Amino acid sequence: MIRSAIRRAAVVATAAVATLALAACATGASPKSPVRVGWSSDIPPLDPAASRSVSSFAVLSQLYPTLMSVEAGDALPVPDIAASAEWSADNVYTIVLKPALTFANGDALTTSDVKFSIERQLALQSEDGAWRQLGNLASVEIVDETTINFHLQTTADTRFPYVLAGPAGLVLDEEAFYADELTPDEEILEAEPFAGPYVLSNMKGGHLTLEPYTAYAGVRQAASPVELRPGEDAELATQIRDGSLDVITGRMEPETVETLAKASKVLLNRAASGRVRLLAFDVEHMPFGSRAEGADPKKAIAVRKALAELIDRDAIAQGLGANWVEPLSSYLPDGVPGAADVFTEAYGDGLGGPDLETATSLLKKAKVDVPVAFSIHVDLGQVGYPGSAEVAALEAQLEEGGLFDVTVVETDAAGLEMARLAAETQAIFTSQLSATTDPLDYLSAFRTLGILAPGFSESDVDELLGDLVTTVEPEDRAELLLEAQQKLAATLPAIPITQGVRVVFARSTILGVDLDDSFPLDLAVLRR
Repeated sequence: MIRSAIRRAAVVATAAVATLALAACATGASPKSPVRVGWSSDIPPLDPAASRSVSSFAVLSQLYPTLMSVEAGDALPVPDIAASAEWSADNVYTIVLKPALTFANGDALTTSDVKFSIERQLALQSEDGAWRQLGNLASVEIVDETTINFHLQTTADTRFPYVLAGPAGLVLDEEAFYADELTPDEEILEAEPFAGPYVLSNMKGGHLTLEPYTAYAGVRQAASPVELRPGEDAELATQIRDGSLDVITGRMEPETVETLAKASKVLLNRAASGRVRLLAFDVEHMPFGSRAEGADPKKAIAVRKALAELIDRDAIAQGLGANWVEPLSSYLPDGVPGAADVFTEAYGDGLGGPDLETATSLLKKAKVDVPVAFSIHVDLGQVGYPGSAEVAALEAQLEEGGLFDVTVVETDAAGLEMARLAAETQAIFTSQLSATTDPLDYLSAFRTLGILAPGFSESDVDELLGDLVTTVEPEDRAELLLEAQQKLAATLPAIPITQGVRVVFARSTILGVDLDDSFPLDLAVLRR
């Protein structure tokens, strides 16, 4: 087994000294009274190469720095521990690090660590890792200790700064991690290779104690120590009500949310989660699809447009409750750059409500006999709560007026895959959630041979999405994002229905719990 480098014998002693120094220098609340955060999701492995999920990144980005950072309201990622970032030549993205960066164990953080971290992701290719996001990277070139060139396979790639700001871009200490396999949690904790807003000082009893790292050079300085306590949401709810917890975040069952929403001294904070929920068409096998009986492209688009005319997003969201979903009239969720309402004026009554008369006219003009038999498959495990109730509400709206006879097929991932292989799917109620706020993570699924709408192929959409990859100027990019969404709304590979909602509960004594749309709770701003 080859280590990334020979570990120094003094690393443990250095880490111990660093921990004491950090505790003494921490700002905000006393280290003896950390903000106690109940975490109802799984605590990820400490090795960033092991997982790319949103919940994993929410934890690991507190411990490891990134070169770039995505901040709420910004059109593009901004430098984090980088001093500058730019396309210095065709195919070349150049990062200059801030000077004198260090890990908590005393190791210098240089471009050698950056190169190691990126190339390690690609070498390990962990099953659940983020290495696939680096597919357009050709090579990494160290210029000096603070300057590094990333050579891409295309002239420019506007996705790449988002990659560097996400799970694939976490910077690791090359002296603390194995180069050729995942590193165990206990070895990582011992080596203290942390350089993010926090240092993980211990994991006793399953609790993670995070101390502010005062030498962190990025944009999110930690305000207070945090104790992360994983557990079942019902148990955590009891603890926040009795005051032994300060905050709860993560996945929560409906009963837990309803209980805490009524609790005294506990405040509810909510924002869009970044998860979009759509009715995505199998363009090949939907009514009149390219491989369906009686295939007819004009009738197929008329069916899709008639369905879009019948949807009342506000009614669906209100029926399910404000703590679960919000209406979505864009292919991008709130908080993601470029999100634009492209459905309210294009379909329905122009105010967000349905238009049965227009839907009827569309089908009549296309000579489509009604009611149209139409099926919707849904993997309830994939869409999450309240998927069953949401698709039932959608079914009722589509059947009202007698234009459609809808069958909902509730299944699991294996059943959905079997239905697809058997050509039994006409449409799928599904969801998308990106680990970054890169708009192309959402839109690229609609390119030819994309994953969301089998059989959908539109050269204009492909061209627009291709232009978005190489268009760097924010204003030009914003125009292309709007045009791409308008084109998608006109051709309808999928119809956005709602977006998920993230809820966080906190005691009234805790500050910094305000949430931004499509961003997880930022532990670094929590304080008493």
